[in-house]
Amino acid sequence: MKALRLVPVVLLVLSGLLVGAGAASAAPLPPHHGYDCSGGNVPAGSYGSMVITGICYMPAGNIDIWGNLTVAPGALLDAVAPGDPTTGTPAVPATVSVGGNVTVGKGAVLLLGCSPNISCAPPNPGISFDSVRGSITAYGAQGVVVHSVAVGGNVTLQGGGGGAAAQTCNAQTPPTDTAPIPNLEPWSEDANLDFTPVYSDVEDVSIGGNYTVVNMTSCWIGSLRNLIGGSATFVGNVMGDPDAMEIGNNLIGGNLACFGNDPAPQFGDGAAPDLVSGRGIGQCGFHVVLQNPSAEAVTTNTLSGVGINEHFVVSTHNLETYYGKHTSTNVGTLPGYPVTTSSGDAIVAELNDFTLAGNGLTGTADYTGGSPGQAPGEALLATAYPDGSESFVAYDTCGACSFHGQTGMVTLRACGTTSKSGFTHGTFLITGSGTTIPTSTSPVPGLSTLTGYGTFWGSGATVHVVEHLGFG
Repeated sequence: MKALRLVPVVLLVLSGLLVGAGAASAAPLPPHHGYDCSGGNVPAGSYGSMVITGICYMPAGNIDIWGNLTVAPGALLDAVAPGDPTTGTPAVPATVSVGGNVTVGKGAVLLLGCSPNISCAPPNPGISFDSVRGSITAYGAQGVVVHSVAVGGNVTLQGGGGGAAAQTCNAQTPPTDTAPIPNLEPWSEDANLDFTPVYSDVEDVSIGGNYTVVNMTSCWIGSLRNLIGGSATFVGNVMGDPDAMEIGNNLIGGNLACFGNDPAPQFGDGAAPDLVSGRGIGQCGFHVVLQNPSAEAVTTNTLSGVGINEHFVVSTHNLETYYGKHTSTNVGTLPGYPVTTSSGDAIVAELNDFTLAGNGLTGTADYTGGSPGQAPGEALLATAYPDGSESFVAYDTCGACSFHGQTGMVTLRACGTTSKSGFTHGTFLITGSGTTIPTSTSPVPGLSTLTGYGTFWGSGATVHVVEHLGFG
């Protein structure tokens, strides 16, 4: 049986995340007053609309914007720096819910949504599960960084990126009184971005519509593990980092088109292929075979050997469908968890054993120690809301899973929600694909080119799984 079209899958997860975030914080009636932040922290609360005109932060609580959020030209909004819990060691920033659209003006910066891949990192990991019911649109913005956000409409980044000054990839360093260093404002005015080149990045985001990045000039851009209901387009982007244009492991319901990007889209440090239900076009065509990880990544990370040759884009119609079950068994939590935020949400960090059974991917992984998300076993990060519902992400690593007569290491990333009645549903991606091998002529080991996605649902420790799997 061939895989089904992806749009319903993406919208299912998107609606669940939007409901999970909104149910935790929405006021009964929308407020009529707007809020203009000219600098400093935005207080928790509900607002009719919001305009950012200075350097502003959203460190704690729930911030509900019923209308539009606008980052004015030259302004900066940092909603990724953790500040909650407000006492002790913070794990997450504010949970931000936007009922309308988000607009980022010329030369402005938006940082929205936190996860372990950015500021909410170990040893105090967390995910903020932000949501935007409309679209995110940036025209000429300096930088747009979005992580783990559910977006109902489109994400469009047109032009901008910081230009030739950002293309140098110079770290933005804090100025001193004796030797001020010319930097790119407003990026350089955010102390959380000190020693970081200007870049743009969209990771682990659910996008109900289309995702478009065109004519941007910057240091680096990434697009990883996104669930895209429509099409994705990357045209005319020029980056200074040769390891830029990392477009990997995206699940796309429409087409993926890439033209005139320099460098060309590539696997970077290693990612599973993009999964496309429509057409793969240009630099992201179905015929494109690249090293995974890229040669640049192997050199930069001082690895030995070369990446595995793998299709950069795989059609979902070439995947086969399998059925099974996933069972988790809790064996512990990270020290200090759960923690409670100022709005009463509980940040949960569990460590689990898990088993995959069925006619597709099978295996058992016991957590015996090591870095969560990298060691065998399951690391689950969740936000439990006061009404009893949860939003979560689970990182599963199986050291010796089996599929199609082959055995090897496989990693998965699952995102979903659990209702207050205990019903769980969501989507997962195969994320562990691409390793280094001793020589370019060595056989591909185990399941290194396994790729695919799936859905899951059920109640309790065991859930039903539908897998769409194949090889890159």
